[in-house]
Formats: sequence, structure tokens, C-alpha cells
Amino acid sequence: MDTPLQNFLVPGPQRLAAEIVLGALLLIVASIYLRGPLGTLSRIAVFAGAMAVIIGGAAILMNNVSLAGPPNAAVRLRRFLTVNWAATSEKGDGAAACADPAELAARQPAGAAHRKRRNLKRTAARTAAEPAAAPRAGVAAGAGAGGEAQADFPELVRKSYPGIPPARLMQLAASTVSGLPGWQIINSDPKTLTIHAVYRTRLLGFDDDVRIIVTPRSEVDLCSRSRVGEPGSQSPLGIFHGDFGANIGHIKEFYLALAPAADQAYREVEIEQTAQQHGVKAPRP
Repeated sequence: MDTPLQNFLVPGPQRLAAEIVLGALLLIVASIYLRGPLGTLSRIAVFAGAMAVIIGGAAILMNNVSLAGPPNAAVRLRRFLTVNWAATSEKGDGAAACADPAELAARQPAGAAHRKRRNLKRTAARTAAEPAAAPRAGVAAGAGAGGEAQADFPELVRKSYPGIPPARLMQLAASTVSGLPGWQIINSDPKTLTIHAVYRTRLLGFDDDVRIIVTPRSEVDLCSRSRVGEPGSQSPLGIFHGDFGANIGHIKEFYLALAPAADQAYREVEIEQTAQQHGVKAPRP
């Protein structure tokens, strides 16, 4: 069994977090007891560190993400401070790169067995209350037998909406982007079921590029990347490669906004299927 000491001795996010905390405590003690130039430098360092924590914490809160989540606070903080992109995957792997469009286009619909499991899941969803972060319509593409995805970052699990035709899902995605503040569609291609959008930050006006692809399996894949920190960036903050969780926040925001529209689409599909079974024409929404 691992002990706290063993975890500290092994290089990793937990050790880095512990070293930062210990360093901060030493600086605080030094600023209190030291006199002269060293004491002044210690107090300046403590003030600068406190301001960095305040600004960083405020940025993380504004991006609608939290340190309190899987896999743990240290890993999440390290990612927020060192990575300027985010991409969905089947298991929510925080290190997964943006998916290849050709691979996504090759994800053909599942067979009848998958549809049967989907119907069982939807029936269970009607009788059980689910948290807002896990919309009823969205099913994790990498879910296990119990329907719960084992993900590094739950926000990055690629959502699947079986039963909604990909073309209709593409329309829902486009209308969702159009209704989000700060988001703008740059171009969309109904043939490849791809949407390219830009999100502009509210305070500093930075641009983040978001790519949305609907797969033939009725999955919605997202890839979000900040322009700041990329090669060729003219921003003085280009030397800083963290996004404070902004791109994960974009993905989370989109999925939450898409959930009500997907629920409505499911109701419409059910009405259409019921009407077909009874040989009548379903009313147009």
C-alpha cells in the first residue's frame, strides 16, 4: 500500500503540489522573521504569489471548471496551468489529442444489440434522477456495463446520442453554438458534419478555436484550442501555455447547452416512430 511519504518521493503532480505548498510556507515564514533586503524580497514574493493564486483561482472559476474532480486536484491544476487545449475521447483521457476527422467519419452506427442497450438505458433514465452534468440524452461513448464511464476527466468524455440521426444532430449542434454567448460559427459543412467556431474570452478578448464533428454513430466530438501560446501568437502571454481550464470549460458548456435540445429531439423521434407504427402522419415540430 502506498504511503504519503512514498507518494511524495515519486515525481508527479502530487509531489509538485507538495513542493509548492512547502515553498510557500517557507516564504511566508521568511517574510515574517527576516529583516533587511532578504525580508523585503520574501514579502514581495509572498505578495506576488498571493496575487497569482487569486488571479488563477478567479480565472478557473470563470471558466466553469473545478479542481474538485477526477482524477485529483493536483493533476487538474497541473493541466490547467500547462495545457492550452482540450479534446473529447471515449474515456475522457486528459492527454488525448484531437481526433482525426477521417477516423471519426469511419465510426459507423452500431448494430441492433447496441440499439437494444440504448433503449434499456433510456428507459432507466426516465425513472432515475441524473445530475445536470450528465444529461439524460447523452450517453458516454466509453461507458462500462453499468453505464458509468471510467474517465480521467468526466468533462472530456465524448457524448453519444443514439437514436438521433446525425444530420439532425448536426443542426442541433449548430443552433446550440449560435445560442451561446461569446461563440461564433466560422463555417460549417453538412457533408462532413463539421462545425468550426471561435470563442472570444469576455475580459481580454482572446480567441479559442472549437471544432465540432458529428460522427455517423451520432456522437458529438469536440476539440478546443487557445490561440494564445500557439506558435506565431503575438500576445505577450504567449510564453504561458496554460488555459486555466478554459478549453475544458468550453466543452462542458457546449454539452450542457446541447442537452435540452437533444431531449426535445428524442421526444420528436419517439412521436415520429409511434406515428409510423400506427400508420398516421406525425405532426411537424
